[in-house]
Amino acid sequence: MNLPKITIDFDNGVLGAVAANSDGVFGLVAHAEATEFFELNKPYMVKSMKQVAQLGIVSSTNQNLYKTLSEFYKESGEGRELWLLGMPKSTKTSNWFSVDEVTGKAPVEKLLDAANGKLTGIFTKCSSDDNENLTIVNGLDEDVLLTATNAQSLAESYTKSKYAPFFVVLEGYGFTGSVIELPNLFEYSNNRVSILLGDTEKGKGSAIGIVAGRLAKNQVHQNIGKVRDGALSNLHAYIANEPAETFDVEALNEKGFISFRTHVGKSGYYFTDDHTASPVSDDYHYLTNRRVIDKAYRITYQTLINYLLDDIDLEIDGTINPIYAKCIEGDLENALVSLMTNYGELSSNIENRDNGVKIFVDPSQNVVATSRINVVARVRPHGYNRFVDVLLGFDITKK
Repeated sequence: MNLPKITIDFDNGVLGAVAANSDGVFGLVAHAEATEFFELNKPYMVKSMKQVAQLGIVSSTNQNLYKTLSEFYKESGEGRELWLLGMPKSTKTSNWFSVDEVTGKAPVEKLLDAANGKLTGIFTKCSSDDNENLTIVNGLDEDVLLTATNAQSLAESYTKSKYAPFFVVLEGYGFTGSVIELPNLFEYSNNRVSILLGDTEKGKGSAIGIVAGRLAKNQVHQNIGKVRDGALSNLHAYIANEPAETFDVEALNEKGFISFRTHVGKSGYYFTDDHTASPVSDDYHYLTNRRVIDKAYRITYQTLINYLLDDIDLEIDGTINPIYAKCIEGDLENALVSLMTNYGELSSNIENRDNGVKIFVDPSQNVVATSRINVVARVRPHGYNRFVDVLLGFDITKK
């Protein structure tokens, strides 16, 4: 007989889409050099650049890591909790998400386990010391797409086993500058993985700290490219060796990559969108939907775990007592409303008493026969104005 447990599956194909909080606690896995106070393959938690300095992480010995951390805190603000795992420069990013045959775990799991399920996102940063040794395939270091596949697999398995879902944003490392060569990420099925192209300096890296910082301070339903939130903190942005304002970022967006852009009449830089490497028809193609459903998942687990192996009253035919079924519905709905709807993270209509949450427990289920209760939980996401069409002209009619 199987061990009693909670099982939550993500429904998909429904949408038909052609403030400091625990939602923004992230992990950074990066190539690094060890220091007296900073060991490789060991998780650390920092909340400021002062604590980064205390670990001995400085620009002279850990240039890329230091740059990423400083850009993260410049964008998100000091005091933001960030978990850090330094990896030897001899390792590939795909290895970080690959399960070791001896330990049965991937290296990244050290970070996830140390944070005890708090991490909702993982970001990667590579070393640029070996540019001459890169193997370029489809306009990128060949390891980028392999990492995306491994990261998706690990995120899915970790979610099922630990009830701690997370997404991954990868550095689009080694980009040659040729958009034509790039793969079409809409053709992949990695709806937990995004890839960033673009940096604050010329080269083959990506400013992973800035996207992590913007996501960390945003609520789960807020798009990182939202113009009303203001420009990003960086003063410069490049795609490979070309300024972002002159690069064809629309073409990058059409291939599913996240990158920097500018808006006419607005100063500063913004992100293009928040694609994951998956078809637009996937309900979780955008990081906004991914983060919203992941938060709902965590709340659902924490609420319903209290009902595991609970003794319940049954009807004569072995079905659930209707009052008990309503109790489950009410508890989960209240949890989702209080932790999401009330913070504006779900679409709602107060006038119609619509809180954006629907929970249903069918009282006709025969618990005696199956020892199982099926719960259907639905939350309604926000819509996003990706296109605004205006018809503008003169009006010379009399009033």
